[in-house]
Amino acid sequence: KERLHISKKAHLILPTHRILDAAYEAAKGDAKVGTTGKGIGPTYTDKVSRNGVRVGDILHNFDQKYAAAKARHEQILKSLNYEYDLTELEKAWLEGIEYLKQFHFVDSEHEVNNLLKDGKSVLCEGAQGTMLDIDFGSYPFVTSSNTVCAGACTGLGVAPNRIGEVYGIFKAYCTRVGAGPFPSELFDETGDKMCTLGHEFGSVTGRKRRCGWIDLVALKYSVMINGVTKLIMMKSDVLDTFETIKACIAYKVNGEEIDYFPYDITEGVEPVYAELPGWQTDMTKMQSEDEFPEEFNAYLTFLEEQLGVEIKIVSVGPDRAQTIERYTEE
Repeated sequence: KERLHISKKAHLILPTHRILDAAYEAAKGDAKVGTTGKGIGPTYTDKVSRNGVRVGDILHNFDQKYAAAKARHEQILKSLNYEYDLTELEKAWLEGIEYLKQFHFVDSEHEVNNLLKDGKSVLCEGAQGTMLDIDFGSYPFVTSSNTVCAGACTGLGVAPNRIGEVYGIFKAYCTRVGAGPFPSELFDETGDKMCTLGHEFGSVTGRKRRCGWIDLVALKYSVMINGVTKLIMMKSDVLDTFETIKACIAYKVNGEEIDYFPYDITEGVEPVYAELPGWQTDMTKMQSEDEFPEEFNAYLTFLEEQLGVEIKIVSVGPDRAQTIERYTEE
């Protein structure tokens, strides 16, 4: 409680936000986006429409602000004919608000910038990935925030000129949880094998992730949008047993081949693949790039040529010792 500081500008997810989340998803029927059901989308809706309740409000006319927001949400739920019971959810939530009061509420933008001014290092953690970005992702199958590198600036009040290197983290193959377009998705044993070997289940929902070959069209787009200067490839070992490795290098849309990310990839997009020989070697015990099999090095070189950015770090397993730095002799 001494060390954890909470930004006064952070928006609160109200109990009615969670119910609205479920009501909206139910109303969409087959067109579900596949949200986590935590009320995040409706909270962002209120934030953008300037109706949000923030952490700082806990200290200023809170009961009044909460009651007004709740009443507005209940009107919406009534119009959706959605049945719900708020009692337990609200009771637990209000206890949570009392608990929160034990922590320091701060003006985080001042705190973070003062630390930077004092020469301290600041580590920010974002969530999700570029293709789930509200502006540049595969809309409408996206989250409600900016999940790109620039989100560190808008989310924290840190100026763009404070950002140095941008590390882009990607898997050696591709995954997606929930609904949405996925051109290189595999519906066969290969996809199932990737899922099993990679333990691909959603961290919040536990849902099985959809798996497929690496999509270099989407990855190139991500590198551009984020200004990536170095890449980090995770889960390389998941591909250890495959005889052939594929990489999607272009899309075929209405019979025409394109190598850039288009406005809409929901329908009629076929992946165009390049095939490379697999390394068929257990890499999980390797501790330096000198031990990498020739075929794996060829895969890395191929990716670097396609993406125009060097892959600085390669992970061959979940342990810290299985994280290998490349180009260390320089």
